[in-house]
Amino acid sequence: MPKIYSDTEKKNIRDALRREAGKCLHQYGVRKTTVDELVRRVAIPKGTFYLFYPSKEALFFDLLESFYAETEETYPEMLQEIDENHIVTSLTDIFCTIIMRFYHAGLYWFLDGAELELVLRRLPEGTMERITKIESNVIHELFSYFAIEDEDDIRAFTASYDALFHLLLEAESIPEMEKALRFLIRGLVLQMVE
Repeated sequence: MPKIYSDTEKKNIRDALRREAGKCLHQYGVRKTTVDELVRRVAIPKGTFYLFYPSKEALFFDLLESFYAETEETYPEMLQEIDENHIVTSLTDIFCTIIMRFYHAGLYWFLDGAELELVLRRLPEGTMERITKIESNVIHELFSYFAIEDEDDIRAFTASYDALFHLLLEAESIPEMEKALRFLIRGLVLQMVE
């Protein structure tokens, strides 16, 4: 008979699986991350994993959705704490924080077409459209917060910010990647606030 977990235990297991999935993604990518590695890291039986997720790909997608939900929830707080005397630096910090969280969670692998295809094969049809819509909404809201009313400008800023995420795929080959990213984000912010 399977073990029955309390709501707190379920939350803790799900959180631990997401955290370790991010670490494994960052370290190994989609292909080389296995359910065996995940359950070993979380110290749960393999059968317990399948009580929470039907596949590692479903866990990865949950991690991605959680990232966007958390970002959507926390960026208004971050924006409230902007130092009005140093707005460019404050906004640069916010955008860098979001991108680096995405990187350290291993989610940049979703930007690689082959890795994304592996994940999508095991997920229901329409998943990609759903995540694209979530991502687009979060970034669109972020830029529209700055009273940028021209839809073309919002699309241009969104595309520019999205392009910066794609640099994460080459992070290992870019010397001082975080500094380079910060410099590029600062240029985007300067365009945004002018």
